[in-house]
Amino acid sequence: MKIFFCTKGDRSLPSSRTRAHLVADYLRTLGISAESYHIKRRAWWVVSRERVSDFFSNIQLLASVGRNDVLYLHKMTEQLDFMFMVLVRKWIFRRGYVFDFDDAIFLGSWRIALKARIMVQNATCVIVGSHYLQEYALRYNKNSHVLSAPIDTENTYLEKGKTVSEKNSSVRIGWTGTPGHFENMKLLIRPLQRIVDDGYQVIFVQLGGGEKIHELLASVRGLSVEFTPALPWHEPKEIAKHLARFDIGVMPLEKIEHNRGKDAWKAKEYMGCGVATVLSDWGENPYVVTNNVDGILANNEDDWYRAIRKLIDDEDFRMKIGHAGRLRMEREFSNRPFVEKLLALIGFDNAHENFRT
Repeated sequence: MKIFFCTKGDRSLPSSRTRAHLVADYLRTLGISAESYHIKRRAWWVVSRERVSDFFSNIQLLASVGRNDVLYLHKMTEQLDFMFMVLVRKWIFRRGYVFDFDDAIFLGSWRIALKARIMVQNATCVIVGSHYLQEYALRYNKNSHVLSAPIDTENTYLEKGKTVSEKNSSVRIGWTGTPGHFENMKLLIRPLQRIVDDGYQVIFVQLGGGEKIHELLASVRGLSVEFTPALPWHEPKEIAKHLARFDIGVMPLEKIEHNRGKDAWKAKEYMGCGVATVLSDWGENPYVVTNNVDGILANNEDDWYRAIRKLIDDEDFRMKIGHAGRLRMEREFSNRPFVEKLLALIGFDNAHENFRT
């Protein structure tokens, strides 16, 4: 038996990397046959040499998926040629597939919603990254389950040692993300300004996110900002080294529908490194942390201000929160528990029966 992971992105795309490529890598270390494939998106209205080449390559790929194998699709709603082939394979040859998604891929135009519904409705099994996404999936497929993306706590995300601030330097508050988080980052501006106005010496570390977010953070008077525009995102170990230098990790989320589908990946990265984490009380975040035990949940400006200030003032509490977060990642969100649940859901031991239809 072999598991074929087909995903919308290569290893540089976070969701594809964490829910497909790295999972396949880990399965191979366990002696389980698994491969991951980046299925490229081509404009359906353009007939090009590349699209024709992809078309025949994808036919060959699907033909190689045996009756006892598992076809695992991650966020396949934009690759129309491939989707069509998968559905024909399902309807005519009675060959099923697993459908996985970790974003609200159904929000938007009616076309977007229809494509998501078709892929969910026809799947043998649906695996999602959050409880909000499960609510949607269950409308169309009763065999829908929550499985949060795993982090590698054995080789990649390692618990940090001494805090930077122990060396009589400023406390380092850190964030990593993409330019699409501009509105989310606005939630931090007033709390950070209050922290600085109170006389605290802090450094805000921004990894990625673009110039616009950098300018937003720079608008906080007196705040020192360290901005690293780009990192080798396809190399998780390098990212983890930077995250481990945080004293406090933050994950602000605006309370909008789209953010309810986020699977708290950022927080899991911080926690995996033993970094005390403050995150918005929204979406999947409350399922990942227990407030004031292994992370701190914030609902408003005052919550953010109080949480950050307490973590700056009380280093023992900061270390305690960070260590508890690390233990929770090992126990619930690392590779081993993820793979155990995944294999059970896809019927690894009796795939022949589970994936015929």
